[in-house]
Amino acid sequence: MKFDIVGVGNALVDETFYVKREFVDSTGLNFNSFKPFSYEEQEELISNIPGNPMPEIMCGGSTTNSLAAASNLGSKCGLICQLGDDERGSLYVNNLKDNGIEPLNKFHHQSLKTGRCLVFITPNSERTMGTYLGASERLVDNSEFISQANNAKIIFSEGYQFTSDENYFAFLNILKGCNPEIKFALSLSDPGVVDAFRDRFKEVISIRNIDYLFCNQEEAVALDGQEFKEELETYGKIYMYRYKPTYIMKARSINDFPHKSKKAAAIMMMICNNLDHDIAQHPDELITYGGNGAVFQNWAQYLLTMQYLSKMNDQQTLVLYSGHPLGLFPSSLNAPRLVVTNGMMIPNYSSNENLNKLNALGVTQYGQMTAGSFMYIGPQGIVHGTMITILNAARMHKTNSNKIPS
Repeated sequence: MKFDIVGVGNALVDETFYVKREFVDSTGLNFNSFKPFSYEEQEELISNIPGNPMPEIMCGGSTTNSLAAASNLGSKCGLICQLGDDERGSLYVNNLKDNGIEPLNKFHHQSLKTGRCLVFITPNSERTMGTYLGASERLVDNSEFISQANNAKIIFSEGYQFTSDENYFAFLNILKGCNPEIKFALSLSDPGVVDAFRDRFKEVISIRNIDYLFCNQEEAVALDGQEFKEELETYGKIYMYRYKPTYIMKARSINDFPHKSKKAAAIMMMICNNLDHDIAQHPDELITYGGNGAVFQNWAQYLLTMQYLSKMNDQQTLVLYSGHPLGLFPSSLNAPRLVVTNGMMIPNYSSNENLNKLNALGVTQYGQMTAGSFMYIGPQGIVHGTMITILNAARMHKTNSNKIPS
């Protein structure tokens, strides 16, 4: 692969001004948010700054900033974005190269100026932004973008990419044309963007699983939170029933599971056995036995784990944390194919109350002995163990000895 990460995002030249609070108040801008401006409105805003200060200028935009950080940490990065054929466009390209990011779109708009974000920072470090999107929201689709994306380990984009038709459909074509083995990372960007363009986010999710999702609580709630909030209020736990499979859950023949590793297929068979309606105590709630012996916390975890197992080879290990698949990690033929941990709690917070709360929210789970490790074989383990215990107690009583007869 030529790149570790190829980003698709809005290209904005950041011009940062350090101003007094009074100036920001006079503009009508709100702190910790951005407001769209025309280029002419931006010019007027700049002309009204007391003292005519010179700004700090550098390439910006959500995706670009993330790539710059990744590049400075050693990743090879490329960026698909749209610039204007102007001085700021040339500055942007040079700034990308200075940060180790390869610009991948050679076409620059003749009739649109390069996007610009005016950033105003007060002495108290409060900030606000006035943004002219310009060329940045008019990405011209190009078939070369797909081949560039296929030359990466990860394709990364931002929610702001969904706000214009040109950008969104160009990005959608890239996503559809990408090799499915390439990881997909997405930043939700802003709760307002998610609210306004939720259908586009849902369409992207239906096309491609998001391997790495970056969001804060407000953005996550805007995307899917209401549905899951209703589940929490109705059932006392988030099960993500939207993702519950419609097929019959049972331990099929090992060859019926799509796989690259027989060991991985065996794990898939064990999972389905634990959730078989004829075996599990509460299969719809992913509980195998004991009232709380959970296989997974929700159905999304089930689907993701089965997907990882279907792709796993015998040189990889899947790591699960309370049902959360953390990913496939390089290992060896003799290493475990699966490493599982359940019920982990920080000692200072390991009360029943906290465990139940975190379990309801899907943060941690109690897997009992064989539910969360996918090894349940029916009641014989408990029945047999109890029988042996009672039998040996009787033998000890009959022989009047503390030694269990051999």
